[in-house]
Amino acid sequence: MSILNKYIICVVFMDIKVLEDKLKPKGTVSIIGCGRLGVRMALDLLEVHRGGFEKIQIFDAARIDQNDVVHRKHGAKLGDYKVNFLKEFFPEKIEAFFEDINEENIEKITGDVVLIVFAGGNTLPIRKKIVEYCKNTKKVAIGTNGVFGFDPAIKIGDAKTEKGPVEFLKMESEGHLVVGTGKFIKDMEPITPYTLDEMAKHLVIESLKIKKELLKN
Repeated sequence: MSILNKYIICVVFMDIKVLEDKLKPKGTVSIIGCGRLGVRMALDLLEVHRGGFEKIQIFDAARIDQNDVVHRKHGAKLGDYKVNFLKEFFPEKIEAFFEDINEENIEKITGDVVLIVFAGGNTLPIRKKIVEYCKNTKKVAIGTNGVFGFDPAIKIGDAKTEKGPVEFLKMESEGHLVVGTGKFIKDMEPITPYTLDEMAKHLVIESLKIKKELLKN
């Protein structure tokens, strides 16, 4: 092999190394809720290679019960905290909080991107507080807009203009991205694992796109 060819190969490898260094995991993503959707997102984010997040924050006070099939499929034990299961699964990347977000602890959210995926009861007031907190602290919040439906056709749009459950948030300004089917519980269609898988995929992809823009420098 000639000296010139060796030089070219060396330069190519150096360029690849520079690119690899630029794609090291950076930043933090916060997941608010570790239910059927939150746990899917967390596991998907852990699988991201070259360009993912360095840390994943997860907030949820709930424990694993009989109905948490997706958690149990991955080895979670009944009675364990949902977030502790993920912490033990990958302690180097997961920062677990055994609590639900409220007005008193909202400042614990430190992610560059915040994924709001909790459910159950009247979550609208605290969800709106989280969105406002993110806006005031230069974070980007992404929420859901319905998880019901037979057809996992997922829509992505702004909370101010999208139709569906997100309308109850009554957003006064644009800038809050939402992902979902746009369907309500009154539509009498179930929440299927196929829809949740599709939603997790889109939420993860959108969070990575936003992270790229936020941290590109």
